[in-house]
Amino acid sequence: MKWLIQLRLRLMMLFCITLALASCLQKKSIADNHTIMPNQLEMIAAVVKEYCDANLFFGTIYITSVDKVIYQHHCGPQNMQYDVANSVKSKYRIGSNTKAFSAAILMNMLDGKDLRQETIGDHLPWYPDNQCADVSLHHLLTMSSGINNYSDNEAVYDNYGWRPYLYDSNLDLNGPEDFSNRFCTCGAEAGQSGTPSFTPGSKYEYSNCNYYLIGNIIEQLAAGKQGNIGREYWFANIVQEQILNPLNMTDSGSYSAIGVYSNMTTGYIYNQNQYLPLANGRPPATGGPAPYEDILVNPYSNPLVLYSAGDLYSTVEDMHKWDQGLYGTQILSDAQKLAAFAPYSNTGSSTECEYYGYGWFVTYVDPNQYGKVANCPENPADANLRMYEKFLQYSGSYPYSWVTSFTRLLERDQSIMVFSNYVKEGIESDCIADEIRNIIFYSDKHRTEECQQDLNQA
Repeated sequence: MKWLIQLRLRLMMLFCITLALASCLQKKSIADNHTIMPNQLEMIAAVVKEYCDANLFFGTIYITSVDKVIYQHHCGPQNMQYDVANSVKSKYRIGSNTKAFSAAILMNMLDGKDLRQETIGDHLPWYPDNQCADVSLHHLLTMSSGINNYSDNEAVYDNYGWRPYLYDSNLDLNGPEDFSNRFCTCGAEAGQSGTPSFTPGSKYEYSNCNYYLIGNIIEQLAAGKQGNIGREYWFANIVQEQILNPLNMTDSGSYSAIGVYSNMTTGYIYNQNQYLPLANGRPPATGGPAPYEDILVNPYSNPLVLYSAGDLYSTVEDMHKWDQGLYGTQILSDAQKLAAFAPYSNTGSSTECEYYGYGWFVTYVDPNQYGKVANCPENPADANLRMYEKFLQYSGSYPYSWVTSFTRLLERDQSIMVFSNYVKEGIESDCIADEIRNIIFYSDKHRTEECQQDLNQA
């Protein structure tokens, strides 16, 4: 009888341990009540109305909780010429939100490899034998490579990256390889002399070259060669096969200038935008019909210049599928997600505690007190960041027209999407997203002076 009592005690202890482990592994959203209340939804609607009524925002706002849509609103034209309004089916060019897809593909292709040891030179045979060839893939992923940003050169948006390779036939390169060879190899055209601009890993510096090179590596891994590779090995088809199809993201893909897409938003820009004079794409001289007389159709730029750093388009419904897919293991394993969503490079933000992960900005806030997290060290291991709430965010901007702010509140299983096809000052999507997050965290919009000034001048 004594052995039976001992067995029961052991079983009870095992059961308790199992419950404790399950509790630890649960999403925080299950353990805590993070319901977005009706009064918060009213505040969100009031914020959105201000920006829409002022014609500062064209686009879609979409807020989800687990698999439910709890708020959506659409305003402004999807296309002025044909008098089509934005809707839940509108397709937006999501810009640098593409980077999270690129990071996920690379991690899967090199699963089991130490990305801190794998280098550019290990994977791109055409890359010059200089110090930048020794930059690790981890440094590319975390924006800490020291390879200059090609986006600082406005001329690149018109002339490069085409498939097939159109220039020197003696070089065995394809279009995106040629682009990187010109602008991402630390050469003279990039204002470098074969060396990174700083010691890789020593600091954060945003550069689209990092993720353009990741696209080159993905294609090289898939095709096993450089140069004239089959279409099935192009980045656009790899992302379709590895992510979009498995998640049934049927309204997403890589944008082509000669493609025809139903419900694709037309991009627009304010005719007094400070960056418009830099555009090489020759916007139209006149704006749209009343009340849009001061709003121009976006200047053209070659989409292959964005490639794996920013060329995807999507809808809010499809991006919700992406969001939910990242809670499971269909795209990334649990170990891969820990790596992808970890804080690495401190971005030096003056307004929030922010790091760069693998294709994401990783942000920490105190959900009980509005304001900057005081202890946000250069090395995230030097602070107990677990006392704060972590969320992932990206504001993907396409030159002159689209801004897609995407936030994943990981500990709440909620997402906030503010997707726009119009740039006035360029801050409007981020203003709305920031105010919505503050309403969810603090039941107050906490609008910045810059955003209020934007509204005042509308």
